[in-house]
Amino acid sequence: MRWVHRADERVMRAVTSAGCAALDEVMPRASRLADQLLVWWLIAAALRAGGGRRSRRAAGRAALAMCVAGTLANGVRLYVFDRERPPEALSGRRPGRVPDSPGFPSGHSAGAAAFAATLVCEAPWPVSVPVAALASLVAYSRVYTGAHYPGDVATGAAMGVTVALAVHGLIPEKRRR
Repeated sequence: MRWVHRADERVMRAVTSAGCAALDEVMPRASRLADQLLVWWLIAAALRAGGGRRSRRAAGRAALAMCVAGTLANGVRLYVFDRERPPEALSGRRPGRVPDSPGFPSGHSAGAAAFAATLVCEAPWPVSVPVAALASLVAYSRVYTGAHYPGDVATGAAMGVTVALAVHGLIPEKRRR
């Protein structure tokens, strides 16, 4: 497992050393945007309020997947793994606030990936593509700000996609009448 940790550190250094003033301004905001899953709840509410039947249904299922993935990732992080977050010296800078809880896997990335992947599976592409792009931005921001190692984010995203696929496959669509 040492080689995994070393690879994580190398990728982390590459991401954080390639910073610029604009990213230093945007990335902490993108990371905070997903705190408490707020942005995903707002998108789900907007889709439920103003979307078509397909988008409304996808929003409900995406919220379910997000809750399951976030709970799973946070439970695994708190009760199974105790991996510390990257040290400030490794990231080179800290443009954002970094929690002091364990870092593996990333709950932000798990929730974002679950929400976006569910919409990709079930919502029209004009809805799902921008949400998937936003989820990717949130996941990248967690590494850029030094909140997580890349492996934390990748594992969280994989958990989220897995939950989304399970929700999509296990909950059948209603039959058309």
